[in-house]
Amino acid sequence: MRCGEGQRRVGMVGRDSDREEIVKDPGFELFEVTADVGIIAWGDSLEELFANAARGMFALMIESHAARPAKVLLVEARGADLPSLLVAWLNELLYRCEVEEWAPADVRVLGVASGRVEGELKGEPVDRDRHRFKGVVKAATYHLLECRKDGNRWHARVVFDV
Repeated sequence: MRCGEGQRRVGMVGRDSDREEIVKDPGFELFEVTADVGIIAWGDSLEELFANAARGMFALMIESHAARPAKVLLVEARGADLPSLLVAWLNELLYRCEVEEWAPADVRVLGVASGRVEGELKGEPVDRDRHRFKGVVKAATYHLLECRKDGNRWHARVVFDV
């Protein structure tokens, strides 16, 4: 199958780096940085951008479709500006996954405004027999951080400490 219009070949990083998945415009792509890994995310709204950035982070953490969206955790983060808000959001999602032993399936961003983001983290409690984790994402960082609007589309670049 070839990547057609509206599809993107997403290279996987980590132990199975020779694998690629073909997905219909996932809203993010991965890139490698010395000793770290990054994502470039996009969306037509800030809500879509923040959700796609989270999905990109989840792609570094767990095999896609391993977790079911059985339950919902409400998540909120605050930041002084848009880039710091994005980092705070991603780090709050990481924190909740770690503390609650949560396998993330998806995320829905309810709103981004006035230095605050609210959303729902969908997933289920970790089941070590069923969930296949790829690696540990320690934190979203400010290294090479970007969050900007180009025309009608929002773009972000985030590097993760792994």
